[in-house]
Amino acid sequence: MGELRIHGRGGQGTVIAAEMLANAFVFGGKYSSVFPSFGVERRGSEVMAFARFGDEPIRERTRVYRPDIILMIDQSLAENKNSYKGFKYGGTIIANTKNEQNIMNLNLKQQILATIDGVSIALEEIGLAITNTCMLGAFAKATQLVQLDDLKKALSMYFSGNVLTKNIRSLERGFNEVKITHFEKEEIIKEETTSQVSTTINYPNNTTFESAWSDVDEKLVTVHSGEWRYRRPELDKHACRLCGWCSIYCPVGCMKLGEDGYYHPDLDFCKGCGVCVNECPAHAIKMKAEEVI
Repeated sequence: MGELRIHGRGGQGTVIAAEMLANAFVFGGKYSSVFPSFGVERRGSEVMAFARFGDEPIRERTRVYRPDIILMIDQSLAENKNSYKGFKYGGTIIANTKNEQNIMNLNLKQQILATIDGVSIALEEIGLAITNTCMLGAFAKATQLVQLDDLKKALSMYFSGNVLTKNIRSLERGFNEVKITHFEKEEIIKEETTSQVSTTINYPNNTTFESAWSDVDEKLVTVHSGEWRYRRPELDKHACRLCGWCSIYCPVGCMKLGEDGYYHPDLDFCKGCGVCVNECPAHAIKMKAEEVI
């Protein structure tokens, strides 16, 4: 039985990707199970999905803690070592990234590393930065565990018409354009080990119960959602009417009035969702890739 963990962000189709992959395994004559893991987080926050596949019926219904394969749908998560927790040495990594070296620098001891610029392909073929189908194509090529035709059948269960055509093109490009690097087993220095982890909870000596508002400033954690962004809004001041609609419609509330009298995004929190672009009546805001700015 093989175990797979998929990492992405809300809105990228992570859960649907896991479901389509599970159906493709079934079309190929294998058993498969899949389920997601997410909470009440907003669009853009981290989402995980877990899948198992094999030649025998699968009874396990737990999270995948020691994945043989990790599929990274989101670029920012792909280059974060914390995303690979529990990864088995000698396994396979399929990552959405422009720079293979960024993954290699994490020293994950993988045997197969497959990388592809999924964002560019998704934007060109689908028109949106939804990279799930492109990364499924890369998965098929890198692992040889599922046939491309079976994935196309799985896609047809979720899409139709022009949307299906676009996603199949994205799938095929992921299959054809993925870069695969193989590492010799001798290069994987650290042997895989498994151990049972025990946890001890130490309670404070003098337990006190206080109001919900006590010490709130010490307990709050600021999440810089700007780290999720792959593109940012850029304002054309000559076209701007100073209406402030971008600030009104921004779902994060990060459009602030600057000293120059124009609204600008707080880049620590701007997710690059593009709502301000869609709502601007003067079409004065354009989305630009981070690398271009």
